[in-house]
Amino acid sequence: MHDHVILDNNIVLDYLLKRNNINPLWEQLPLYFISNHISFYLAAHQISTIEYVFIREAKRLGLWEKPQCMDLWHRVLHHATIIKTPAMFDPAHPLAKHDKEDYQIDLAAQAACCRIITRDANFAALSHLCMTPVDFLTGHSLQPADTVSFLDLKSPHIELRPQLEAAFDRTLYSGWYILGNECKQFEKEFAQYCETEHCIGVGNGLDALHLILRGYGIGPGDEVIVPSNTYIATWLAVSYAGAMPVPVEPDLRTYNINPDLIEAAISSRTKAILAVHLYGQPADMDAINAIAQTHGLKVIEDAAQAHGARYKGRRVGALGDAAGFSFYPGKNLGAMGDGGAVTTNDAALAQRVRVLGNYGSQVKYHNEIKGYNACLGDLQAALLRVPSGMGRPPLDSGLIRAAASVA
Repeated sequence: MHDHVILDNNIVLDYLLKRNNINPLWEQLPLYFISNHISFYLAAHQISTIEYVFIREAKRLGLWEKPQCMDLWHRVLHHATIIKTPAMFDPAHPLAKHDKEDYQIDLAAQAACCRIITRDANFAALSHLCMTPVDFLTGHSLQPADTVSFLDLKSPHIELRPQLEAAFDRTLYSGWYILGNECKQFEKEFAQYCETEHCIGVGNGLDALHLILRGYGIGPGDEVIVPSNTYIATWLAVSYAGAMPVPVEPDLRTYNINPDLIEAAISSRTKAILAVHLYGQPADMDAINAIAQTHGLKVIEDAAQAHGARYKGRRVGALGDAAGFSFYPGKNLGAMGDGGAVTTNDAALAQRVRVLGNYGSQVKYHNEIKGYNACLGDLQAALLRVPSGMGRPPLDSGLIRAAASVA
């Protein structure tokens, strides 16, 4: 991966004004980013300054031809990723005393954990984040990585940084951080994505499965069929509900639960089959649903690893009576913390899960049953809305890009 950098105003203006006498690398540096389709950063406050100085200087130098000049400027903006200028400002800071514009660029670079390319020696003397164009073009940052990171959570978020920042600001200024509009909108959008009638945001994937079981009244004395090959949270959800997990071995072709072995594990105490879509591969849901229908059992999907997967054209999350999702940061759709959701077409279950996850309450301070604190916070919901919906970009596109990056 290439290092991310912010370009100082003078670097961009050198390119726009073709200032070869000042910066011999005026063309080489920006063209490096443009020709290699690598995005560089500009802090939001830089945009108006650069445009103003560009137009003023182009007219002064007799270079101003509006269509061509603005096309060049828009080309630069097209390849830039615009990041937020942090609101904090310390007028006593040495860099702020020297140049407030440089100080704001430095603040943006600190927030983005990146370097600044500048030819301003005074700026470089006051900021350890600065490097010259020569340093950058001859440095290690031009060398592509010879390994692929096993788990890179940073790059997808950097790609969506402006949208994520907007989601954060929107939530911050709303003043509503639990059970607010962001959570409601995410639930609506994720239900549509999963092709279900209902979605309830919860604290994590374990909460999702646990609350489904509780919502169906499954508890002490009951048994739930589970895969023997799964993450521990699947079994813990059953144990937390007070029921007994009954393991069934996997199909060695898929490592998902083997439907041919399920009936032998069913007893008079069995209440549900908890099918896990392991590694994003859907379990054999037609066979599992047929067994469940014969024996009068609920079918619950553990879809923690399968956001976006389809089974015979149908979305995971809509293949049984209910499904539990996890938004742990490493998932296909990951929060910046933790989160989870329940999807279902069962309106009665959806209402029970919603009440159970909010201390057993539908109305504030009126607690009908013994519930849990298992809500999805509005900040996480707002951040999840960026890759999962609102068109920026849809989750499916993100999954395709992620697959291509490791192909």
